[in-house]
Amino acid sequence: MIVHQYFYVDTRVRRYVEALANADVEVDVICVNKAGHTPDPVHSNIHVYRIPLSRFSEDKRNYLVEYALAFFWYMLWLLPLYLIRKHAVIHVHNMPDFLVFTTLIPRLMGARIILDIHDPMPEFYMSKYACKKANAIGRFMGIQEQLSVRFANTVITANDNFKRNLIRRGTPEEKITVINNVANTSVFDRTRYVAERQASREHFTMIYPGTFAPRYGLDIPIRALPRLIPKIPHIRLLMIGARGGDTNDLIGLANELGVSAFVEIRPTLPMEHIPREMALADVGIYTALPDPHMNIATPTKVLEYAAMGIPVVAARLPVLENMFSERALRFFEPGNVAEFAAGVLELYEHPTHRAELVHNIDEQFLRIYGWENEIQKYFTLIKYLLEQDGRVTVS
Repeated sequence: MIVHQYFYVDTRVRRYVEALANADVEVDVICVNKAGHTPDPVHSNIHVYRIPLSRFSEDKRNYLVEYALAFFWYMLWLLPLYLIRKHAVIHVHNMPDFLVFTTLIPRLMGARIILDIHDPMPEFYMSKYACKKANAIGRFMGIQEQLSVRFANTVITANDNFKRNLIRRGTPEEKITVINNVANTSVFDRTRYVAERQASREHFTMIYPGTFAPRYGLDIPIRALPRLIPKIPHIRLLMIGARGGDTNDLIGLANELGVSAFVEIRPTLPMEHIPREMALADVGIYTALPDPHMNIATPTKVLEYAAMGIPVVAARLPVLENMFSERALRFFEPGNVAEFAAGVLELYEHPTHRAELVHNIDEQFLRIYGWENEIQKYFTLIKYLLEQDGRVTVS
């Protein structure tokens, strides 16, 4: 597998790799490096190779340099590894899509290539940089996406919304397999944390572990605190994520509003540590703002909250309205601080309503869209590709 992310913190990639390893398949992973991080041991069937490159800053120009360097290093590492291992399947994860072309020589020599579109780059670019319409770079994102899709033997994407957009842009429907982003219930397993869920609480905790970026609307819970503190004096907002410029903005806002004592911001934790933090929280929050990407991207964080059995206050985005009813999530209008605060207060004052939301989200999604169902679709696709070739080593 090729992934331009640090393998040990990429939940979707790790789920694929660990499922294959547990099925007695050897998997080579090529990923970026992360300075100062010593990874925990992984399965003996998993071999991780880190290129001498880390993720750059969020600046657009740095992205172009980063992607160009990454392309060079992935191709340089993949080719000798392929000549030794003779991988039958090479699974490339976006972003960027065009990393799929690092597999040119293996493809010419018979390897089957999967392009996994976690997030469609045209919509993601517009979301990340707050573009109202596609500019020249946005149009380039669309072109490179289509060239990459045509090069790959098959395409995986993360939900039906993404699939519809790919078809609309010219990808044949039969070339696309949807493997939904769902919570990994082997990690997000509420039954392991019964004691934490039942423990007495010093605080009423709202939790958000994830990306810190403007499109996630993380100023909203901070702005809501002056409304909530008089009614919930022991309230706490816990946010867990990579520190950067956006983190400093959130800290500055909390200081400006005089609520910094009620806000705790922690650096990114390993995925295995997140379930316990969720189990100790009272409400999961998802405050994303509407845009071309966020309207259609499956919010895995909401599904992880649900898997851990905690109620959710979530922005009323189209993707969530398509997945859940009012009986499963406490919706609020995106960007509306007063409605968000009212939702949190409602759940604080009515514990039985919190329990009803958890029960209903179980009924509406978790029992239908489990990771076990999704990984079987992946195994079926791998089996189909291997039957075309007859080899069993997967990269």
